[in-house]
Amino acid sequence: MKKFINFIEKNLVKIAIYTLILGVLTILIFTFKTPFNDWSFNADPELFGLYGNFIGGFVGTLFSLVAVFFLYKTLIAQQRTLNAQDNAIKNQQENYEIIRFETTFFNLLKTQQEITVSIKSCFNSLNNDFSTKIHSVNGREFFAYSKSELTNILNVIDNDNYLGTYDESEIEYYQHEVEELTNPDSLKFTADADNQAMLIFERVKLRLTNKQYQISKDYWEQVHETKTVNKLEASYGLFFQRYHYVIGHYFRHLYHLINFVHQFENSKSDFKGISKKYIDFIQAQMSSYEMMLLFYNAISFPKLLKLLITYNFLENLAVEDLIDKTHNCISGVNLKERKRLLGYD
Repeated sequence: MKKFINFIEKNLVKIAIYTLILGVLTILIFTFKTPFNDWSFNADPELFGLYGNFIGGFVGTLFSLVAVFFLYKTLIAQQRTLNAQDNAIKNQQENYEIIRFETTFFNLLKTQQEITVSIKSCFNSLNNDFSTKIHSVNGREFFAYSKSELTNILNVIDNDNYLGTYDESEIEYYQHEVEELTNPDSLKFTADADNQAMLIFERVKLRLTNKQYQISKDYWEQVHETKTVNKLEASYGLFFQRYHYVIGHYFRHLYHLINFVHQFENSKSDFKGISKKYIDFIQAQMSSYEMMLLFYNAISFPKLLKLLITYNFLENLAVEDLIDKTHNCISGVNLKERKRLLGYD
């Protein structure tokens, strides 16, 4: 039935023309045939009446049918025109919404970059003489230093023993201990002096970390024996507590930027799949150190982690960029080694 209707619609003009020709031929044929025309050329009112009834009944019906065909064709053309106008209006509306979205998106992306560039903070580190120094950092430099800080915190938690906190009054003691190890005339001198001195330096650095992040022995005991994920969450929590004034704003805005794309895609079925290129824009603006810190941040913020998993946001973060490869244990986030990302494996 559907094929028949499609055939009629496709050939409607031809059918109308053929019907019209049939009507005209009928008029012509019966005009010159008996009984309507006996070629006597005598006017017979009765025959004219019969002829008129015939033409009106049969041919008139054909011409009426032709009119119906053309009327139907006109209605179809009008309907298609209206549909085309509706589609044009719909496309125009969609294009307007996309333009409005892109304007807001790129403004938000610009703001994200401004937040990144405006970062100012400082980190404490240990000099070779066991005194402390302060590094002032700006912009993306912060994220490079953050990896070292997180590494120190995790080393504290993973260390076999709690070493106490750093005390400046003990600097001379540490210096004397190293001198004893490296002085050939000392009873403590050892051929492995450099390594032993490095071990002392690492222990003092852990004590400095305990002091900076206020890691008590009770807290260390509470976290030390937990699973890797819990250690990561605890370590990042300590880091976030100290530098929340920097990364709090940064990651809140990043979350809302990604979520803005997510909500736009879900607002209408026509926008499905449109988010990928905008998510890629966000990724392209971030350094490896930013992606690294984002990984550890997401562990403590489930809503952000869910979005990152949904869009595979961390797909270009290599396992080697983490503090340790064993940290690649977050459900839904499967980082690859750099050689696989580069297509060497």
